[in-house]
Amino acid sequence: MKYAGEDMKATKKTRGKILGRILVLVLLVICGLLVFQYRNDLSIKLSKVFASTEENPVPVAPLSRQPFRLTVPATGEITGLETTSVVTPQTSSGSLKLSWLITEGSFVQPGDAVVRFDGTDAQLNLEKRENTLLQNQLNTKITTLSQGTDEKVLEMDRTDAEMEYEYAMTVMPEDESIFSKWDIITAQADANYAKERIDFLDSKAKTQRRIARSDQQILTIERNKAQSEIAVIESTLNSLELKAPASGLVLYQRERREDPQIGDECQPGQALIELVNLDVLQARIYVLERDGGHLEKGLPVVIKLDAIPDKEFHGAISAVSSVAGSLERDSVLRYFTCDVAISDAGRDLKRIRPGMNLRADVVLEEYDSCFVVPSSAVTFKDKESIVYLEKDGQFVPKVVEMGLGSHGEAVILGGIEEGELIALRNPFETRQLYLPDFSKGTTDMFGGPNGMPNPGMMRRMMGGRGGGPPGGGGFRR
Repeated sequence: MKYAGEDMKATKKTRGKILGRILVLVLLVICGLLVFQYRNDLSIKLSKVFASTEENPVPVAPLSRQPFRLTVPATGEITGLETTSVVTPQTSSGSLKLSWLITEGSFVQPGDAVVRFDGTDAQLNLEKRENTLLQNQLNTKITTLSQGTDEKVLEMDRTDAEMEYEYAMTVMPEDESIFSKWDIITAQADANYAKERIDFLDSKAKTQRRIARSDQQILTIERNKAQSEIAVIESTLNSLELKAPASGLVLYQRERREDPQIGDECQPGQALIELVNLDVLQARIYVLERDGGHLEKGLPVVIKLDAIPDKEFHGAISAVSSVAGSLERDSVLRYFTCDVAISDAGRDLKRIRPGMNLRADVVLEEYDSCFVVPSSAVTFKDKESIVYLEKDGQFVPKVVEMGLGSHGEAVILGGIEEGELIALRNPFETRQLYLPDFSKGTTDMFGGPNGMPNPGMMRRMMGGRGGGPPGGGGFRR
């Protein structure tokens, strides 16, 4: 009997648990139905409870100074040591004959003589032109003296003619009762002759002056020509000795695997030797066209070699291509090519070989202290950059001095103070969010036909890669 009572108690407990669970389930279903039925009212009430006191609040942030470095990524490879070519100069005589060449393998410093050319022909031409110039100077003196003598003789003849005319006019007989008609006609003829002689001498003087001026101009042209030729020859003589433009190791430039020999004819612009700088490496890097707007010679570059990942090398851009080009055929990506001189690779030269791949960051700008804010915080108006500062619950506009910023970030150099509250967007503009229309069947948000992303969006989704060295795209801090 005892066991039967215990079984009845256990059965009652089990039934009570089942009934309790059923009641809880029924209550949950009822609550769910009520919530579903009155979901709109509940949503409105909850949004009112958790809503901000302002309808469209403007986010603000305190200003603080910080360092900022703006870089663009690049890829590339090591091309070798820095070299400087020594070429044959341009001369009026064309080719030059080699008379002396420094020994290959020598170390030179800037200003050391490395090449000399034969100047015998140039020296002979110089002496000939100097003799021509001297002869011209003598001819000029003789011509000047001769012209002076002719002018004096002409002046004496004109004075004599004027005296004769004056005498003829003074003693000319006019009274026919005293003088014969023959005497009167003869006196008039003498006066007319003297007058014509004066006019003739005036015309002769003008012609003589023109001839003298032409002779002087011819002599001046000849003199200028001789002086110009002398200057060219002297320039050639000064170019007969080439000096090292930089320090380095001397290597010959061989044609058809033959060393340059004394007596060879060298053409203008022909490279004779190269000076190899054993302390400076050369690298070639490629920067995406969209990031290359501020590239210029002299910008610092931070380089990491894939073969030596534990060390950074530093250099500077020595040359920038003027036009961006594709690195692979049919590639839509275009790159600016930059030559970089690496100056601190001396101890690692034994480990570095031409062709090694590298990653680089070109430092476009670096600020020790500035304010970095979102780009939305700056408004551009009438060629001025304006931000809004919160003061006593009001937003006050302030003109600021801008620096070079990155995508989405603006750099402020001056015009505001540390600790001030800046609005992260224009508080006087209402911004609305527009969503794409997903109801279109043939063209989606990506703009591709039949619901497919267009190529430009696909490249952006994949990080801007494809058609060139990986890792490009975007500014870096």
